[in-house]
Amino acid sequence: MESQRLFLVEERMKTFKNWPFSDKNKCNVRNMAEAGFYSVATGPDDADAAKCFLCGKELDGWEASDDPWAEHKSHAAKCAFVQIGKNEDDLLFSELLSIIKQYMINNIKRTAEVTKEQIDEKAKAVRRRCLGRKC
Repeated sequence: MESQRLFLVEERMKTFKNWPFSDKNKCNVRNMAEAGFYSVATGPDDADAAKCFLCGKELDGWEASDDPWAEHKSHAAKCAFVQIGKNEDDLLFSELLSIIKQYMINNIKRTAEVTKEQIDEKAKAVRRRCLGRKC
């Protein structure tokens, strides 16, 4: 589950510890965070890996001139955050509620997927045991 604090631009910005682009580039930390991204980098090999706090779309291979909003829209046009297309400070209350609602829906779906995978794995283990004993 993504942290709820990642709803805030300032919190997303804090995740970009070793972002490879400077403030002079279009693809800077603030623009990334304003477009809904936070860093999911684990080291130098994936220093430009970022993920949307809402839709979960993960992107890497960024270039200094990339526009984070345009890239987000290009790769995840159905993301509710992209569809609203506004910075945090410009959101109407109804738009913020819409984003929260979609976050909750996405979180429930992710939880259901993980639970299903866990149940499937347990079912496979039971089947293997039964086959070994000829249940």
